[in-house]
Amino acid sequence: MDDVTEELEKAGAKSVVIDKDDYSYTIVANVDKGNLGKMVLKISSDSSTIPRSHIVDLLIMHKVFNAKPILVDESRRNEELQDGVLYEHSGIPQLNPNTFRDLLKGKPLLFKNEGGVVKVRIKGWLLRELRMRYGLSLGDLAELLSVSRKAVYEYERGTIDVSAEKAQLLVELFGDEIVEGWSLSVKDPEQRIMERRVELGDVLHLKVKESYLLVHTHGKYATVTDNGNVLLGSENSREAEEVSNILGARYIRIQ
Repeated sequence: MDDVTEELEKAGAKSVVIDKDDYSYTIVANVDKGNLGKMVLKISSDSSTIPRSHIVDLLIMHKVFNAKPILVDESRRNEELQDGVLYEHSGIPQLNPNTFRDLLKGKPLLFKNEGGVVKVRIKGWLLRELRMRYGLSLGDLAELLSVSRKAVYEYERGTIDVSAEKAQLLVELFGDEIVEGWSLSVKDPEQRIMERRVELGDVLHLKVKESYLLVHTHGKYATVTDNGNVLLGSENSREAEEVSNILGARYIRIQ
C-alpha cells in the first residue's frame, strides 16, 4: 500500500486513499502522464480474497466513468506474481507492485500470463516486413523458431501471440522493435454488470440514461445522464466528493 501510494505521488497523480478494507477500491487516482488517466485500484496481498461484488463494482466504474480498474497484488491463490508480467483476474488487469511502479514510469508491459503461459505480442506487419527484407521465407523462419509455417503465418497476421521463448528468438533476430506492449484492457465487462442495471427517474432535472447499483463504494449508483456522469450517494462526505472529482463526475447526495 505504501509503495503504491509513494509511486503515485512521484508520478504527480491526483489520488484518494481509502482506509476502509471493505471498499471495492483502495485508491482512486488520475495520472496525467502517458495514457494512464483515471484508475480505480484494489490493493491486496492475494487477489483470490477479493469478493465478486467488489469486482463488479470496479467493472461498473470502468463502464460509467472510464476509469481503468487495476488489481495490485503480491499473489493469487498463494502463487507469487512475477515482475514485469501482466495477469488477469476476472477480466481485470492485475500487476504486482513492482510492475505497477514500472508502468507509472512509462515502461511497456511486454509479458502477459494467459492460462499459466507467458506470452508476448509481436508486431505482425513488422515481422513480415523484416522477414522479407532479410530474404527469409516462411519456412526459413519457421525452422529457426522450431515452429510450423502456419504458426509464422499467424504471427504475421497478428491472430496468435508468441511464447516468451520464441519472442526472445525473434528479438535476437530482428531487434526489440518487433515486440509490442500489452494494453490494460478489460475483458468482456458488459455481461457481468447487467445484473446491477437499475431504472432511475430523473435526478435534479438531469435526464438519466442508464444507472448501475454500487455495493462497496462511496456512491449507491453510478449514473449516465444527458449532462455528464454522476455518482449518487447518501453520505455527505468530503472524501466522496474527492473521489467523484478525480473520476471527472459530479457527486449528488440523495435520500
